[in-house]
Amino acid sequence: MSARKATQLSLQFQLAAAPATTPEMFHAHGEAVMRGLLELERLNSDFTDSTVSTDAAERSITVEILLLDETDPTRVLGRGLDLIRTAIHAAGGSTRNWPVSPLPSKVNMATTQNLTPTS
Repeated sequence: MSARKATQLSLQFQLAAAPATTPEMFHAHGEAVMRGLLELERLNSDFTDSTVSTDAAERSITVEILLLDETDPTRVLGRGLDLIRTAIHAAGGSTRNWPVSPLPSKVNMATTQNLTPTS
């Protein structure tokens, strides 16, 4: 098996939530987005290692994914946003301002690295 290239993508978004949204409701939404990403991982071989974290006080959600076999930053970001949007919809969320408006408050993209399979 040959080595694969991978790019770690981390995106943070501010979420519009009703004022009556409790921290528990906010975190439950993040868990639902995570379940959507895990289902997408099962169906797609071009990404893995999804992680979702929420900050109810800041009304933010951070999503991290590892995209495989793509090194172009524009394509990595585009694919990442497509996957995240699909997971948001699966969780019952809305993306009426998509493409992301405003842009994610934080975008981190780690340098592409070689992954070698373990035997």
